[in-house]
Amino acid sequence: MKSYSAYFVRDQAMAKAQQIFGQKVKPLPDTSWLLCAFDPDDEVPDEAILLGEESLTEAKSMELGEIFFVYGDTSVDWFVYEHAIDGKLLRKLVWYTTDDDWNCGWLLAEGEPEAWEAQLFRTDCLTQYLENETQRLKDEGKSEVVASMEAEVRQIWERKQIIAGQSLPLCDGTVAMLVEKNYGINRFNL
Repeated sequence: MKSYSAYFVRDQAMAKAQQIFGQKVKPLPDTSWLLCAFDPDDEVPDEAILLGEESLTEAKSMELGEIFFVYGDTSVDWFVYEHAIDGKLLRKLVWYTTDDDWNCGWLLAEGEPEAWEAQLFRTDCLTQYLENETQRLKDEGKSEVVASMEAEVRQIWERKQIIAGQSLPLCDGTVAMLVEKNYGINRFNL
């Protein structure tokens, strides 16, 4: 996988989904979801979407009920997620990586955390994050702030809270597939 994007809509909204997405609507076997507007080689959404100025799902959910959108790109590790129901945006997350691969993090985290997000807060990821940050701070001659950094990270980790502007928990483009799996969707069994 390099990149892809897709909308997922509850199957009871089939007629409305076809009106909105045209022929790009496909029932997903053994689930209550429809795959809509799947693009196997998509580009990252527009800046207004990434910054939270616009939504891909909020208006559509007024007609479709529950809908979520995922975008994942493993070549540059971008991830975008939106979840809305009945005209209300419940959750929006955007992870980005810049060209130099060292500047990455959560660009946007709106709404309340969802259950699937806890899977990003694995113990091995915490250990790796703390090792990397400790080394970075030491390399920058800031050894005196390692203890406070670790305390802050552990506090965020304990709450399992994604915060815009932070680079933890680490994320990449494959998280889009993790989201799908948590909704009971496995497109690779089609």
